[in-house]
Amino acid sequence: MERLCRFLLLATLSIPVVACASDTPIPTNVTLCVAPMNGNFDGYLIGEMQKQQVPVTIIAADQTKGCDPTKSLYTMTGSQDAEGKSFSARSMFGLRVHSRAEIQAAVKLVRNSDSAIVWAGDSDRGEMKKVAEHIVNQMLKQRPSWLPSPINR
Repeated sequence: MERLCRFLLLATLSIPVVACASDTPIPTNVTLCVAPMNGNFDGYLIGEMQKQQVPVTIIAADQTKGCDPTKSLYTMTGSQDAEGKSFSARSMFGLRVHSRAEIQAAVKLVRNSDSAIVWAGDSDRGEMKKVAEHIVNQMLKQRPSWLPSPINR
């Protein structure tokens, strides 16, 4: 019996433990500069990153010069294009008109040290706030692909 207990103890200690990406600690001092984008889409992205508590420090970009690569680890650039207006009318007793401007957008995250594109995301038609929310959700879901580990810093 004692021999069996020793064997089981050794067997459990020899099993390698695999850490999930979500278990790895988030490195500190990750800085991100969001470059100015047309239609003030950068403001919507920054607001959504703050709202969803993306674990980065956001550096302000100069509106005329853009981002200074020496001040941040990453630079986010992108664009948004107008897709037209969406119309919906629904009511049983009357017509309720709702018209909204829709856009589509694409962004990329570039590591400033070597200009490598480490992440890119896009969103189809929607209101500007919803498109920004969708892109930040993608960014958070795919965080291990773009967030540096202590090994490759």
